[in-house]
Amino acid sequence: LVIQLAPLNTHAHHNRGISYDKLGRYGEAVGDFSRAVELDPGNANALFNRGSALDSLGEFDRAVADYTRALQLDMSIVLPRRE
Repeated sequence: LVIQLAPLNTHAHHNRGISYDKLGRYGEAVGDFSRAVELDPGNANALFNRGSALDSLGEFDRAVADYTRALQLDMSIVLPRRE
């Protein structure tokens, strides 16, 4: 519903991609992460998550490219979070 009401909402596409990924619907996850990246090319989280979904689909070259770009944008993406 959010995407229908606000199709340019990067977070909505990214969050739905996460849901698809958790459901094992990797192709749909890639689609939503790709849309989030189209809307915000500097979104390291969307790039990293798309890389993960691509990895699950066996598209390793594309996954590596996304992981690499995500790390170029934000090295902290792979660091453990401190609470």
